Amino acid sequence: MNKKIEELNELDKKVVLAPMAGITDGDFCKKFKDLFAIVTIGGYNLDTATYKASKEIEKRGRKEFSINLEEFNNYIIEQIKKARESNALVSVNVRFVDIDEAYDKLLTIAKHADVIELNCHCRQKEITSLGIGQELMKNKNLLKEFLTKMKELNKPIFLKIRLNYIPLKELIDNLNYVRDYFDGLHVDCFYPGKPYADLNSLKTLAEEFSDKVIIGNNSIDSLEKAKEMLRYSDFVSVARTVLKGNVKWIKELNERDI
Repeated sequence: MNKKIEELNELDKKVVLAPMAGITDGDFCKKFKDLFAIVTIGGYNLDTATYKASKEIEKRGRKEFSINLEEFNNYIIEQIKKARESNALVSVNVRFVDIDEAYDKLLTIAKHADVIELNCHCRQKEITSLGIGQELMKNKNLLKEFLTKMKELNKPIFLKIRLNYIPLKELIDNLNYVRDYFDGLHVDCFYPGKPYADLNSLKTLAEEFSDKVIIGNNSIDSLEKAKEMLRYSDFVSVARTVLKGNVKWIKELNERDI
């Protein structure tokens, strides 16, 4: 496992494609050949409760990946295969309530992907009402239950988290509680009411978890913003800027020695 994390830290490219519900599947990722260090597909629902929740979310007009659970294993193998055409490592963002129901799908993901990313970030009410998504970071015991079993997959485990949902000290304490069970943090530096990312909190997290891979995220859409966030992270991730076709600066960053 340590070898795999060392390989991640040695990647030349420093930009990650973040997961976007209903958008970042294999077909989307393969359009961006040689652009990203890691492409993240998902988020994907791995049990009945989250599948039903995703169908409810779709009724509100939001995009989701609502994949029939019986067809999921074949589906995800194909999506990972397509995503690899980007020449990036492939991470799969997942959510579930019942890890026992989800486990067979996690095994399939672990066999074919490079990273598994547990969604501790979603704020859709249909998901948070299940006690997962961003609610997971309030429940360190449930988080530990999930991660203890996921550790058996022998694959790097990242947590996609959101700043400023719970106090920073509580977030750090809860992450320390499960410190031995994850390898990276994908941090949405959400700063309520501010037109910029919360880099101070990211810096604190990076210092506290210097042994982990840190991906910084939030409104990165230029070379300057990326370089600023990379002061406190190993990678930055992007989403909306890619949808807008604003990727020239990513190519420029890839060509620089930072």
